[in-house]
Amino acid sequence: MFELFAVGLEMQKRMIDAQMQNVEVARDMVEAAQRQVETGMAVRQANEAGLKAMKSWMNLWGVRG
Repeated sequence: MFELFAVGLEMQKRMIDAQMQNVEVARDMVEAAQRQVETGMAVRQANEAGLKAMKSWMNLWGVRG
């Protein structure tokens, strides 16, 4: 009877371990998506700064755009 109980506990432990691995994978995916969003925001800000600098340069030299 004790062996059956031990086997049940071992199976439960393995299922919990598998679920925890899935949680860790999901967390890693969320963190990767967050980094992509942050990178996209940084790129957009750099593009906006570049456009602003280009417009300022064009205004400085009287170039119409």
